[in-house]
Amino acid sequence: MDTWLDGIIKKALASDKMTKLLMKTIPKADLFLMKNTRGWLNTAMQSLALVEGKGAKSGARREIVTLCMPDNDRLLLVGSNWGRDRPPAWYFNLKSHPTVMVTFRGYRGLMQAQEMVGSERESLWLKLVTYNPQYAHYQQKCSRVLPIMQLSRVK
Repeated sequence: MDTWLDGIIKKALASDKMTKLLMKTIPKADLFLMKNTRGWLNTAMQSLALVEGKGAKSGARREIVTLCMPDNDRLLLVGSNWGRDRPPAWYFNLKSHPTVMVTFRGYRGLMQAQEMVGSERESLWLKLVTYNPQYAHYQQKCSRVLPIMQLSRVK
């Protein structure tokens, strides 16, 4: 059951002003924390993964921290881009260069990205929205279908 404070916090986090502020500050802080704690700490204490790969066009080294949902030994990433109408750059990077180095809760190793589509995507979407209701808010804000990328460990 939500308290009155929970309602205020949820409303503030859903506002465009708060989203813009968070977009500018949180990723840099999370990158620092994730690198220095082997993926254990971040600003919101949510499930985040540090993903290191190559740029889709440049091939240059890229590193991002993004929300994820652990699913056994896999990670699920949603290309929400804070609810904007364009997918995040990391989505295109993973499509072009699907093998990436991932740091998550003490694990560091290579993972292979694959976009989930069709009925498999739909069943995962239901799990993701239950796990993190922010995704439903982001989906409502934009006109595109938010992509789901599955990261699996390279054996």
